[in-house]
Amino acid sequence: MIRKKNLTLLLIIGLLLVACGNSVAQDMAFSEAQSAPAAPEFAMEMEESAAGLAFRDDAEFGEQLDVFQAGQPQRLIIRTADMSVVVTDTERAMASIVQMAEDNGGWVVNSNVFQVDETAKTGNMTVRVPAEGFQSFIDAVQLMSVEVTRISTSGQDVTEDYVDLSSRLANLEATAERVRAFLDETKNVEEALAVNQELSRLEGEIEVLKGRIKYLEQSSAFSTVTIDLTPDILSQPIEVGGWQPQGVARSAVEALISALQTLADIGIWLLIFLLPVLIIIAIPIWLLVTLVRKWRRRRKEPLAAAAEESQEADQDVH
Repeated sequence: MIRKKNLTLLLIIGLLLVACGNSVAQDMAFSEAQSAPAAPEFAMEMEESAAGLAFRDDAEFGEQLDVFQAGQPQRLIIRTADMSVVVTDTERAMASIVQMAEDNGGWVVNSNVFQVDETAKTGNMTVRVPAEGFQSFIDAVQLMSVEVTRISTSGQDVTEDYVDLSSRLANLEATAERVRAFLDETKNVEEALAVNQELSRLEGEIEVLKGRIKYLEQSSAFSTVTIDLTPDILSQPIEVGGWQPQGVARSAVEALISALQTLADIGIWLLIFLLPVLIIIAIPIWLLVTLVRKWRRRRKEPLAAAAEESQEADQDVH
């Protein structure tokens, strides 16, 4: 019985190794097919290679994208766009965008409206639209807008990930089928538990791959567009009775800048021009004043000495 158990486990391990080897071989074949030139003589070979890849085709996933078409893999691109537009009426524009998305098979992911004042509202929304109508939807939003202040688009190519996941899924499903066949050959509970444990692990990996493949399919089939909407009234300058506070504020700022520039010019003139001139003039004047003071001091010294002697003589007499 022990030999039978060991033999069964060895067969399971051998099948897993064969499945991994097939996955590596298929990945290498796909890489060589991508690097080879798309010459007409290779078209038949590419179609045969595509037919050899075991892509799952059942009701759970729907129709799988044909990875190879006319000898070249069909690209899976996840496209996104971010827009900021000015509209006449925010709520009416958002309703029109929702209608356009739903009429073309899309839907609204989220939508928000903000009250700015008593008469104006801003909004933002995110919608999903079919990938084939991505650019047409953006063009329609631009046409219905008064002004487009910002627009950016991006795309992420997930073709390689999709092909790799599909190949790994096919190999894991084939391996799971082989392991499932061992359940009929088990002789005891221990062997059955070992086979079921390996089968559960394989089924868990299969479900993860299925979820990732489904995400890539849906993300590439529907593009995401984020739109910020501003009413036209908020984009215009404020004007009350012909008076525009915005213009007055701009004039005040310009006057302040002009005054600061004048002060800066005066400071530069003082440092670069007037200060050296004052120094040049002040040095001779200081020297002249110093010499005059010394001369006066020398003249006063004999007179002060004579006056002091006269005072002493008077004191002696008294």
